[in-house]
Amino acid sequence: MNMSLSEQERTNKFTKYSGNTANELLTYLKRNFRTYEVNLDWKQEPLKFVVVDDKSHHIENNKKYLVGKISNLIEDEWSHIDEPTRRRTVKKFLDGIS
Repeated sequence: MNMSLSEQERTNKFTKYSGNTANELLTYLKRNFRTYEVNLDWKQEPLKFVVVDDKSHHIENNKKYLVGKISNLIEDEWSHIDEPTRRRTVKKFLDGIS
């Protein structure tokens, strides 16, 4: 059984990011950081992963570390975007993995 967020729940989840993220960076993250899910028989929700530096990282309970790691990796290429906006965009990307 795979539960997904309703459109209203998804909208509510992302309202905290309105105006504080960079859409072009979000598109870059979606294209360059592969994500995948692993379904397990004993767990209702799938395990979600993101690949950073050719290593898989579990997203749940690991977001703060991943935001810092990804933000540092893209810092040089995306230096025209201030750090708080860059970090919030990375967090939005991680929250949007479904």
